[in-house]
Amino acid sequence: MIFVFRIFIIIFFCLSAQAGDEQQTKKKVINNFASGAGSVLENIIGGEGDTEVQITAGEDYKPEFSIMSVRPISIHPGVDAFFIQLQANNTKIRGDARFSINSGIGYRKLTDNKKAFSGGNIFLDYDEEGNARASIGLELRSSAFEALANYYAAISGAKTVGSYTERALDGGEISILGELPYLPWANIIANHYEWKAVNNKKDSKGDKMSLELTITPNLIVDAGYDNNNIHGSSNFAKITLVYPPRNKAAASEKFFGEKAFSNGDMSNELLSKVRRTNKIILESESTGFVMARGN
Repeated sequence: MIFVFRIFIIIFFCLSAQAGDEQQTKKKVINNFASGAGSVLENIIGGEGDTEVQITAGEDYKPEFSIMSVRPISIHPGVDAFFIQLQANNTKIRGDARFSINSGIGYRKLTDNKKAFSGGNIFLDYDEEGNARASIGLELRSSAFEALANYYAAISGAKTVGSYTERALDGGEISILGELPYLPWANIIANHYEWKAVNNKKDSKGDKMSLELTITPNLIVDAGYDNNNIHGSSNFAKITLVYPPRNKAAASEKFFGEKAFSNGDMSNELLSKVRRTNKIILESESTGFVMARGN
């Protein structure tokens, strides 16, 4: 967790000092970069709904990339929405690049006061080696709090990849997200996951803790650690570019909130991304259990 708070402290000192031309210049550079990247994304994938490009890195694995898009199927403003979510990933398995896709459909319904919504979703995940799985998820979200659960079921059998035999694994996860008091742009995320072994001697279980920081409306940084019963502890960091800009508090615009926790209208979040593990978790038979890092 020291790694996470180092990231937080660096950002705090970069953004909390409001005086001085140098500080204002830094903020302008960050905003201009993120907004410019968002405009590029709009040209690639247009339409209503979130679009994100994400770069993920960690202590013991190479950077990975993904692009995600949420688009409406049917939406009733201020009431509910059916939507699709598509994601393409360039991930690393045993150090080699691998392409995979996630495709899902979901439904969300706002509460009468529009301060929260509940929803459900189903997904199909597939990689270029033929590994496949399905998932079902539930979510409850408000401005300052989120709770979600996802269950994943393998729908492909053993796949031979070079000298390895791979199998997609069944598993599940539960995540809780909470806003930090008076910092509406900062969330702490707790995630518990379990993956059921097929030939390995024991299941993989672990917990992830991270800080998700909305630096600008277009730029999000997520840093934390993953503690797994097989691989031990490791740090990770994610940088996400978002388009259109999130209609939420950002550190570059207003560092401290007027209230301890935000309590806004969630209507604009009906087409935000579904939080889930998009990487297929694999067991690799020739080397024992290999847990592909989820993103």
